[in-house]
Amino acid sequence: MKKALQFILALFLSTQVWAQVNPISEANEMYKNGEYEKAIQAYEFVLDTHLEAPEIYFNLGNAYYKTGEISSSILNYERALLFSPNDKDIQYNLDLARKHVLDKFEVLPEIFIKRWFSGIRNSFSANIWSYFSILFFLLMLTFACFYLYSNKSGLKKLGFFLAFFAFGISIMTYSFASKKTDEINIREHAIIVSPSVTIKGSPDKSGTELFLLHEGTKVKVIGELQDWRNILLSDGNEGWLKKEDIEMI
Repeated sequence: MKKALQFILALFLSTQVWAQVNPISEANEMYKNGEYEKAIQAYEFVLDTHLEAPEIYFNLGNAYYKTGEISSSILNYERALLFSPNDKDIQYNLDLARKHVLDKFEVLPEIFIKRWFSGIRNSFSANIWSYFSILFFLLMLTFACFYLYSNKSGLKKLGFFLAFFAFGISIMTYSFASKKTDEINIREHAIIVSPSVTIKGSPDKSGTELFLLHEGTKVKVIGELQDWRNILLSDGNEGWLKKEDIEMI
């Protein structure tokens, strides 16, 4: 009994000590005190432990923004948005940081139905869509029971219709969850981190110079060859640049 109490006491004390030296709390405190460089180091340390959360990326983006490192702030706001796509604070700060980016591009128009589905999918995170998928699957099973075991023809028809509808919604929300998960695990977009970079027509230093991009610009990586990356812009233009000129979101 005495050993058990000692163990519980030791566990409680270790928990209290951990709470006091929690690196996230320390980083937040540094940020509040205006120690942005130290806060950046603390947040980066947390991320190096493979602990990811929208709040960490958001606070890190804020710290970078305070130090004038616009490309790094945009990079971390974009990462935060992957985990929490409907967070208005993240989107507001991202839009604010983007105003400092020199490059402005027209976005190619999307088919209405594709844009509509993308808007719905981006309304929630992968976890939320997963919960919706499970919920509608359970509803489908419930309505299927009405269809299988009800003695009334009207209730059987209603059960069949509702089960079919719930199954369709479950499949759709599962696809949304899968797509959002892929966006997190398979990063396709990147941010230009070099002050300026000349985009080449081929993966070679002697390649034709196409156009110039500046730090903070978001690009899509569509191919790679050794240390070169083939990038696509929102206006449809593409070209090649060195791997070290970008950082994947």
